[in-house]
Amino acid sequence: MQYTQAHIELGKKFLNNENVGFDYDAEDMRISFGIDVNDKIWTSGDSIWSETKAKKAVAVESMSLCATHSKMSYAEEDWKDLEADDLYWSGGLEGYCYYDGSGKNGTWNDGEEYTLEEKGGFINGIKKEGTGDGYIYSDNGFTENLEKYLIEKCDFDKALFDYLSFDYSEQGMQEAGAVNFDVEMDGDFWLAVHNEMEEDNLKLQAKAFA
Repeated sequence: MQYTQAHIELGKKFLNNENVGFDYDAEDMRISFGIDVNDKIWTSGDSIWSETKAKKAVAVESMSLCATHSKMSYAEEDWKDLEADDLYWSGGLEGYCYYDGSGKNGTWNDGEEYTLEEKGGFINGIKKEGTGDGYIYSDNGFTENLEKYLIEKCDFDKALFDYLSFDYSEQGMQEAGAVNFDVEMDGDFWLAVHNEMEEDNLKLQAKAFA
């Protein structure tokens, strides 16, 4: 996706936020965002798994949003033959939101799950009725309020959702302590932001020693 210097500046502001961590593993061609939350994130009660349909504040600890470049799916000797359609950043099942699933102090408790044998081999979690609050998965308010947190507490401008976003994975995986997301990421944009920040730091260091 095309971006301007204005977008780069917005990205730099986000990466400079104290709640945001950024890492690029050049060898594995993998970008990772670690976002501290340590706040209550409200659900809207519209999850298809919710028994009570009640809104609830979930004690969220952090988020992890990652993507790996598609080149890693190919042998290095084949890279020269890759076409534009082969080059993208894959974030399927690469996002997690970590929350307190203990059920203590009013936070989330997603109940007792059926065993793999009891649920007939299905991978998706299935909660036994009457044992908890249901699942966060598919609750629209939860993801909307996570986005709101990014905007209000992490200097994330709405324009940046074109370069980094997340939503529930199709598999709907959730366990006591983590909700799974698919991640949409323009890694080339974030590398451009990161590289410019490093150049800015080098210029500041050179100026300080001049």
